[in-house]
Amino acid sequence: MDETLPNRTPKVITPKGKKTVCKISSAERGQTVTAVCCMSATGVFVPPALILPRKRMDPLLYKDAPNGTLPLISDSGYMNSHLFIDWLKHFVKHAKPSAEDPVLLIADNRTSHCSIPAVLFCRENHITFLTLPPHASHVLQPLDKCFFAPLKALYSSETEKWFVQNPGKAITLYKFSGIFQKAYSATARVQLAEKTFRVADIEPNNSDIISEDFYSPSLVTLAPLDNDCTIAVAPEENEVLSSTSQIDVSIQSILPLPRHEQRGAKRKKI
Repeated sequence: MDETLPNRTPKVITPKGKKTVCKISSAERGQTVTAVCCMSATGVFVPPALILPRKRMDPLLYKDAPNGTLPLISDSGYMNSHLFIDWLKHFVKHAKPSAEDPVLLIADNRTSHCSIPAVLFCRENHITFLTLPPHASHVLQPLDKCFFAPLKALYSSETEKWFVQNPGKAITLYKFSGIFQKAYSATARVQLAEKTFRVADIEPNNSDIISEDFYSPSLVTLAPLDNDCTIAVAPEENEVLSSTSQIDVSIQSILPLPRHEQRGAKRKKI
């Protein structure tokens, strides 16, 4: 499972040298909405969850959402530890883990995912909760590899169609679920789910997909410190540095340039 913000700034192609590019867009800045997606290596999708920035729940906000969508609200529109417990219950309802058939759940190691109540809930419901290492989700997270990019691209395309069909109007939270449903339904495919796990080296397991060059930047941090290197120490404020070099500087080069005096008297106003 993973979370994403469906909004995406598209690129615009324009002739070279053109300074003004016109495009239909919403006049409002927009609000943060989080979509929680989950899928398996066999192509089974858990219905998504949509987190809207609201104080009170309104069923009309989710009337056009994908079937089985879990409606959630928070002050900021982001996931938190309490909402993650609600999502885990939603996950158990559809995945149906048991002692005979436990389930492996892979997620990022965010603070909202790693709370003690969440860990205890996973243990009680036969869920093996595996978190990915920090700063490695773009390589190991299947949803980041092949799913979220086409989802955001299709969502951006659907928003452009909506603006053309509804000129002068803005996309509100009540219109969001219907636009997201079209993009999600076109993206959630069995072939794409199988590809994401294969590219992320999870199913089937292939350790040769990620080359050793990927870990080369961390070798600089893990390298031992050279004890023979010299470290320059900054002088104290009262310490005067002695210099053997001598530079000839004229006074004219230090002084500012003279101002040009305006000639002639000013004309009197009549």
